Amino acid sequence: MRTLRARLLLGTAIGTGLVLSVSALILYTIVCSALWAEFDESLASTARSLGALVEQDGDELEFELGEDSLPEYKPSEHAQYYQFWTSAGNVLTRSPSLGESNLSRSSEGLGVPAYQYAVLPDGRPGRMVQVAVTPRQEERDFLPDRETAQAGLILVVARETLDVDLTLGWLRLLLASGCAGAILASVVVLSWFVQRGLKPLERLATEIAGIGEGDLSSRLNRGDAPTELSPVVTRLNDLLARLETTFARERAFAADVAHELRTPLAGLRATLEVCLTKNRQAEEYRTAVTKSLAVAGQMQRMIENLLELARADAGQLEVANEPVDLVVLLKDCWSQFAKRATERQLEVTWQLPESCFIATDQTKVSLILNNLFANAVTDTNANGQVWIALRPENGQSIVRVSNTGSAVASEDAEKVFNRFWRGDAARSSIGNDRRYGLGLPLCQKLIALLGGSITVSTETNGTFTICLVFSA
Repeated sequence: MRTLRARLLLGTAIGTGLVLSVSALILYTIVCSALWAEFDESLASTARSLGALVEQDGDELEFELGEDSLPEYKPSEHAQYYQFWTSAGNVLTRSPSLGESNLSRSSEGLGVPAYQYAVLPDGRPGRMVQVAVTPRQEERDFLPDRETAQAGLILVVARETLDVDLTLGWLRLLLASGCAGAILASVVVLSWFVQRGLKPLERLATEIAGIGEGDLSSRLNRGDAPTELSPVVTRLNDLLARLETTFARERAFAADVAHELRTPLAGLRATLEVCLTKNRQAEEYRTAVTKSLAVAGQMQRMIENLLELARADAGQLEVANEPVDLVVLLKDCWSQFAKRATERQLEVTWQLPESCFIATDQTKVSLILNNLFANAVTDTNANGQVWIALRPENGQSIVRVSNTGSAVASEDAEKVFNRFWRGDAARSSIGNDRRYGLGLPLCQKLIALLGGSITVSTETNGTFTICLVFSA
């Protein structure tokens, strides 16, 4: 039952069986009701005929039936029965087939014929009708000088029901066998239709199986696919497009990592090789080691950013939720870059409230702010300006970090969130200022993880602004 074909066949078989069974039951009920109604009408007609044979002559009752009349009431294998009672409960007459036996009668509901199932005196199943009978009176009883009380009788007529039971039995057998045969036939026919109907699904599975890792540019052909499969084909093609984009990005990412690591490694190796070409003074060795440590630090920062990005992509970063004063945190993070800003003679302008508390992860917010401040101090032109502003607004806390001297064009502003993308100025930087284009992509991942957002904008005068929005 794990296959779609089997489920469809079972479902249709059960559905067909239920419909046929209900239809057969309704048909059987109608036929059964009609047969018993006809049988009861025949019993009632017989009772009326027998009741018409009773005549009242004065105070005496006579049953006008000859010995050779009505042979069906004589003892035989299929004998029928009747019995008359007077209103006093005395037996007036009974059919010869009864012998000394009696039929059962009731003293209730004598106004209408009363039907009931019964076991006949010879053990056969049967059905009886009980009616009230008023005897006919002789014509002389109606003379004006005679007053005669008309007698009331009770008549019970019984007949076997074997013929009706046999007919209904054959009808049940016919309906049951017909339903079973119809279900089997429907399963055979439906199996062919289901197999034929699932052909497009099998062709689609074959197409999917033919798509390899190196051929993600292929797309599934909608062709003669049924309407129900069209959304599936569309979604699969969308998935293939996303996979193709992801694989291309991953291949480019691997190439970018290799390229970015090759440059500092080459510089590190060149420094060490030059240092080892001859014996040098201690100060020269110290200088070489210092340069090597700087390069190693750059690579370490890049690798740490890559590791954080990988964890963010995999959803492995846990987020703490604690009260954080953004005003204090902004000043603490800037303290690491204040010396560098002073060396470059940057003018720093603060626009902060007295305090601004939010519930967030302080470690991750610190990492975001450190990246933003590092970019601002590095990218700002000498003697330039840096603005750091914080403003609560509509239940949110908005942080803006702006700097002059930006070389990023307005059309390239959103590219800063692409991994390993850098502007021309950043690409040409060397030494401790060298960057790898991973800071802002990491910031974008982290701020989204914290439930906030980050946007960038540039102005024609070279002012570059990054805006962070935190939920309160």
